[in-house]
Amino acid sequence: MEEPKETLWRYMPFAQLVRMLQTQKLWVSHVSSFEDKLEGTLDLIHLKIHPDARKNALENLSTVYRNTYVSCWHSASSESLAMWRLYGGQGFSVAVQTEWMRLARTIEGVLDYKTDSIGIIGAVNYVNPFDGSPVEKTKPNPLVIPMGVRNLAPANYFQFLMRKSSAFAYEKEFRAVFDLKGQEGRGVDVPFKPEYLITCVYVSPEADDWMIETVKELVHQQFGLTHIDVRRSDISPHFRGHNA
Repeated sequence: MEEPKETLWRYMPFAQLVRMLQTQKLWVSHVSSFEDKLEGTLDLIHLKIHPDARKNALENLSTVYRNTYVSCWHSASSESLAMWRLYGGQGFSVAVQTEWMRLARTIEGVLDYKTDSIGIIGAVNYVNPFDGSPVEKTKPNPLVIPMGVRNLAPANYFQFLMRKSSAFAYEKEFRAVFDLKGQEGRGVDVPFKPEYLITCVYVSPEADDWMIETVKELVHQQFGLTHIDVRRSDISPHFRGHNA
């Protein structure tokens, strides 16, 4: 099975980074919190089966999704101004960078093996919302978490969450989908090790110098994460001129 090669990004306000480091918790969203209310159902909607069979399948899907959570990231080799605008918010913002295997191992660490928890990780495929046909080159099948497990059957329902409407293709999303029993609400904090998951922190392209120093002080001095690179956004010259 082909392994992904993606560099992953999560754009956020600075306050969210502070909270992540203070609590050592990573927020993961419940599938019910998604903006797209058709997400996770497109395949069944377009499947040519009897209406009763489709209804039963959707009900089964709803049961599975009751305990399903997703960690969403942007997949790209470089920064995206659109993502800074959408998820960084106005003002003091940062982008956390990681690698897909680090994310996979992090999610693997929160699964409850007593209840046979399982998940998948991979790039989202974007499809025509009217007929379910792909609108781009199909990405490799997701990998199963725990890593090394080759049987995808227990996570088949999760694969529906790896296909989204082409209206959201700008997100270039890479996600981990997994089940957590006994949780409630629109999301939950799961433990993670910042020193392992985070490889670099980029500071907003419009940030003043003091913002860069504040993030460095937070990451390197307050939390002792000296191996994590903190840098100004690579696209800051577009806002600050060639001498930035």
